[in-house]
Amino acid sequence: MKNRVFYALLGLALAAPVAAFAGQPDHSQQSGHYEWKSVPQYGPRATGPAQRRVWVPDATQVAACDCDMMKMSSTAAADCMKQMHSMASPSATSVG
Repeated sequence: MKNRVFYALLGLALAAPVAAFAGQPDHSQQSGHYEWKSVPQYGPRATGPAQRRVWVPDATQVAACDCDMMKMSSTAAADCMKQMHSMASPSATSVG
């Protein structure tokens, strides 16, 4: 019985420092702000939507794409997509 209590206390002592480091992420390198967002609450005694503080970056991150389609003009890209669509479904061009 003493061993179980000892191991339980040892587990708590080891888990406490880990919980201390699991705080808010550091956003000092990014520009943005915090906002309050509504999150649903589930259960029989839910009091309604709760508020949660979330980080919202000012600029959206865009993936860098170096493909041939991105280098085309918008009309050439649209024509390319039409050709791809007609190749995928041959029934799309035939009516009746």
